[in-house]
Amino acid sequence: MSTRKLRNRLAGAASVGIVAAMAMMVLGTSVAYAAPGDPSFETAPHFYNGNVETIRSEGSDTTFFMMQSLGDLYESAGLYGCTLNNAAAQTLFNSGDPAATSTNEEYYCQAGANIDTTDVNDNWDRTEVSVGIDDIGSGAGQEQLCGNVPSPLPVDFARSSKPIISTTSGGCSTEAEMGYAKDAVPAVDYQTVNPSTYGTSAASAYDTINGGNVGPVADGWLPGDPVGGPYNGTAFANVSNVDGGASDNSGGADSTAYRLWCAPSSATGLAAQITDWGSLTNLGPNLELVDVTTSSSVPTITLSAGAPEGTTFPSAVANGDSVSGPGIQSGTTVSGGAGTSTLTLSKQPSANSTTATLTFAIGSTLFQGQGIPDGIPTRIVGVNSASGTEATFANYAESGVSSGGCSSNLNGNAANDPNPATAPTPNSAHIALENNAAQIEEFAEGDWPADVVDQAIEVATSIYFESNGVYNTDPFAGETQLWSSGTPGTGTATIYTAEKITENGQTPTSGHILNNQYPTARTLFNIYRTDTVRASTAGFLNWICDANSDFTKGTDNRTGLNYDNEINTFITGTYGFVQLTDTSAAPAIATPADNQPAPNTTCASGTVVVGGVTEGNGIPAITSVASPNT
Repeated sequence: MSTRKLRNRLAGAASVGIVAAMAMMVLGTSVAYAAPGDPSFETAPHFYNGNVETIRSEGSDTTFFMMQSLGDLYESAGLYGCTLNNAAAQTLFNSGDPAATSTNEEYYCQAGANIDTTDVNDNWDRTEVSVGIDDIGSGAGQEQLCGNVPSPLPVDFARSSKPIISTTSGGCSTEAEMGYAKDAVPAVDYQTVNPSTYGTSAASAYDTINGGNVGPVADGWLPGDPVGGPYNGTAFANVSNVDGGASDNSGGADSTAYRLWCAPSSATGLAAQITDWGSLTNLGPNLELVDVTTSSSVPTITLSAGAPEGTTFPSAVANGDSVSGPGIQSGTTVSGGAGTSTLTLSKQPSANSTTATLTFAIGSTLFQGQGIPDGIPTRIVGVNSASGTEATFANYAESGVSSGGCSSNLNGNAANDPNPATAPTPNSAHIALENNAAQIEEFAEGDWPADVVDQAIEVATSIYFESNGVYNTDPFAGETQLWSSGTPGTGTATIYTAEKITENGQTPTSGHILNNQYPTARTLFNIYRTDTVRASTAGFLNWICDANSDFTKGTDNRTGLNYDNEINTFITGTYGFVQLTDTSAAPAIATPADNQPAPNTTCASGTVVVGGVTEGNGIPAITSVASPNT
């Protein structure tokens, strides 16, 4: 035990204990602190080989910063590592390494040279950890690990927010995964962005929506509603991959999730692509229909040419339903024509219009995804297709559909620049980085330069998805900023926070994620190759996974905390994920609703044989390495 550790403990002791200790010293009692002995050579879980090495990861953006912190913590433990060779003729811990010569000073650990502060339970080898950025994305990291995508620097393990990919996708048959945390991927929208606070749109893309005076669309505002409320629509606060169809439980290609992100434009009927916010929010019981033609000379109304509802009044509107709106007399009801292109009203309208927005009290609520279009376009924000975040949500949206519209990636329905004056030719889709909602404002600023009204409408109609852990701990990742002038840095800035959307009615709480009840619950892995894993890599990955069950981590001499506590703080506190260890229990649900396995137990390998001794559950996953001298 180091004298520093002793001081830390004495500082927290009660006065009685201090008095007792002083009495012992007065009596001449002394305590000797012997330096710890050398650890075993090349045995699990540390695999110490006495070589100073650098290990490097590649892959996921979601876990990039967390792995930086964990790598820094592991390196800090190396400050109290082995005593390095510094002169010729010293006995080395790994004397069998052909490169271990006297000329390679400071490269190797000396044998039997530990000092009082030496830490043999953490980073005794003084391994240095590098977090790579050459090709960001979980899939890209695995491809580089497997040598199927070039890497300018070696890759020892892949950071991945999705399971091992297939060999046809660039993976390799020797990959093995160690899941050390859980996360989820909620969809988000901007329910608090009210574009009308910035003015009225005159742009051709939006000026037909309530005359360009647009309220908070995702919060349930419908054309014809007061922009300051109350709103007749339903806020888009939940999305499902098991709804749709006549009975609202068929899922698959009829689900709201599939129709938003995956359905091709050619799909029809209940599986048709959702491109209008009314399908999500205009559900009743006060149903609004836009672009209605009224006449003060006849008691009939029709849908104007080009109306988003089509040419026939929705079947949800029935005879006897109350009708209200501009030019409609109080007490008016539908007296005939339900289900046709012409409705007869009980009272003749008092005004002529081809753009009237009328409200029908239908007395019921339609299923989400089967609402009535109202002319407000949905904007699906694309996400980097190499990321595990995109892959997780694609699996969710496409669940139950074989080789559907998201089988290659989820960006087929991603929106592009709606402004003819700035749109490139060809007009390509907006594809954001994963876990960076702030890019939505950048897209809007590029599409509508110096036009904050239309920037606000673009943001208000956007739907995105991102890591739950990143959203919870990195405010910028879930925020969008609008400048009153429409030009960044000029005028007054207002920050809007994206709202997390529940999935299949489930909220992304730690318990729901840990038990795979949340549909996009996922495991965050460090993935290595069983045929090439080096001792230094194995030791680091096992160190993250072990919960002081197979070995007890030491005390961080900088903080006085056990390293295991600090790992937990980083994973669950600083970065907002749910920690998994070699003692984690299996989830209540083996596979969440996205049909992508999300195990809790890959940090433990079950019963294995190490050094001829059979050890039970709780041994970290890596139990052998590629070579004893690497």
